[in-house]
Amino acid sequence: MSIRLFLRISCVAILVSCFAIEAFGGDDASGQIHYSVDLSQPFSAYTFSERDRSWSDSLVRKLKYKGKVIHFVRISLPLSVANTVVQGAVYQAMEKPEYFYVVNGDAMLRLDARWAYNPGVAGFSMHAPKSRNFIVCLNLDGGVPFLTSSRVLKGKVSWMGHDWNRLKSP
Repeated sequence: MSIRLFLRISCVAILVSCFAIEAFGGDDASGQIHYSVDLSQPFSAYTFSERDRSWSDSLVRKLKYKGKVIHFVRISLPLSVANTVVQGAVYQAMEKPEYFYVVNGDAMLRLDARWAYNPGVAGFSMHAPKSRNFIVCLNLDGGVPFLTSSRVLKGKVSWMGHDWNRLKSP
């Protein structure tokens, strides 16, 4: 076999293996930290006020956002993060009560969904005032699943994620 033929075959083999690796890749937001919340437990929710509505309206105007706005309010359900209980990290959507947002790990839970998910690229945008009692969500669409997640049902939901928190103070 000539050197030229050997080099051509080698180059083709390398290119094929590179594309084969790319073809098997998939989107998965899973990580090493275990999260869980029991959505079947009773909970209380923050009462959204007119002042909160004004803050939200002002934000939407300043951002010149024209899409649907969803408001999440803090609820009292505890979150388990690597066997530690965290309070105040779980929110429920007022306009779409089947949606829950978990600040720790940046996870969205939609009842009856196969997986919990992370916003991913071009995913939802979350904005909160200093109190963090509510969140204004813009562009609820999009997301990358936590493939390690249990089904999202009224009951205990668990997933493996990362230490992502888009609402941390700078």
